[in-house]
Amino acid sequence: MKNLIAMRAEIDKLDEQLVALLAERFQLTERVGLYKAEKALQAKDLAREASQFKRFASLAKQHDLSETMVNRVFETIIEEVILRHNHLIN
Repeated sequence: MKNLIAMRAEIDKLDEQLVALLAERFQLTERVGLYKAEKALQAKDLAREASQFKRFASLAKQHDLSETMVNRVFETIIEEVILRHNHLIN
């Protein structure tokens, strides 16, 4: 049981790091959104998304993760970024 508690504690620490990284990522994407609003650019950049998803596939393979799972995570993140950018632009 002690090992399970220790492993869960490690998972909790990693979860905290993931949330902190997400916060940092969203701070940066907020700046991108402000730039897009200032320059009258579209919130959604299909070319950038396509390029990123190719990169995500490569990273998933490199780290022995499911490409589908990695795509789902980033689809969710990108959807939120686009929502926030649309709010800034409109």
